[in-house]
Amino acid sequence: MEILSNAAVIWFIAGVILLLLEIVIPGIFIMFFGIGAWITALCVYLFEPSLGIQFLIFSATSIVSLVFLRKVIVKKTQNVEVDADEEFIGHQGTCLTPITEEEAGRIEFKGTQWTAVSDVAIEANQKVRIISKDGLTLRVEPV
Repeated sequence: MEILSNAAVIWFIAGVILLLLEIVIPGIFIMFFGIGAWITALCVYLFEPSLGIQFLIFSATSIVSLVFLRKVIVKKTQNVEVDADEEFIGHQGTCLTPITEEEAGRIEFKGTQWTAVSDVAIEANQKVRIISKDGLTLRVEPV
């Protein structure tokens, strides 16, 4: 375990753990501390600063990376995200129970049963098109 006596290795491992935690606990926050730990590991490897300076480097680089990189990363990831409702709207399902203007029914969509409402009566086994989604309730129309 001689390798764990090297402070640069410990900082590098801490960075790996923090980056893995970002995958488990998403939020684009923990990864900046992982970046700070890696920069600290590099500084410790090159310059061998004291423990107090190591924590100062870690804190400063984590905060700087958080301030300057978070906006860029969030902006890039938000452009990739797809609206969850787009998965439903315009697609077809099958009515499992009758739907009336007054009473909701059940439809099947992608192998899952959903509560559905409609402005017109729909009979069981009839194909429906999803026109909107409100929480766990789908608004449908006959095809």
